[in-house]
Amino acid sequence: MCEYLETLPLGSHGIICYDTEDELVQVFSSYLKGALERNEALRLIAPTQDAYADILRRADIDAELLEGDGRLRLWPMTELIARTGGKPLDIGSVTRSIRKLGQDGIGRFKGTRVISLSVHYLDYISPDKLLRLENELGRTFDLPLSVICTYDGRELIKRGLGEVMLGLFRHHGRIIGKELTLDNL
Repeated sequence: MCEYLETLPLGSHGIICYDTEDELVQVFSSYLKGALERNEALRLIAPTQDAYADILRRADIDAELLEGDGRLRLWPMTELIARTGGKPLDIGSVTRSIRKLGQDGIGRFKGTRVISLSVHYLDYISPDKLLRLENELGRTFDLPLSVICTYDGRELIKRGLGEVMLGLFRHHGRIIGKELTLDNL
């Protein structure tokens, strides 16, 4: 899985369901390594600054230099909420905002990688709306952008959303697992 994430081509929209926080940190570290090797920026969509700082700490990444040159940045989910005035997330505005990240850093970087702690969207929208959002994003991008949506599989099951997890797989062009990856194009 790690090597696959490092070499994931721009234009990809993938999904990973992880079981432990250590797996999530491994995914983040591999994806960041690939971004650095390919001169791409990385944006982490997370619910809070604390969640971002925790992943950096657990991955043992000193982000000061990477953040200083714009290579690594947090994109808080709360910014999306602020744009809607506290109302439920508007799928169109979220889609436009994520696709806009594909333009982020053009000229300085070859493209942008985005990793999203996507299970947290369920704190703001219904499972049906989440499926519509993932469908709206599409299985691939025609931009210098790749997106990995990470979902805590345990949390989805705990919330009774096993069927939603299966639906999420349909809306991603790449399904990435520990032992197996699948192109779903």
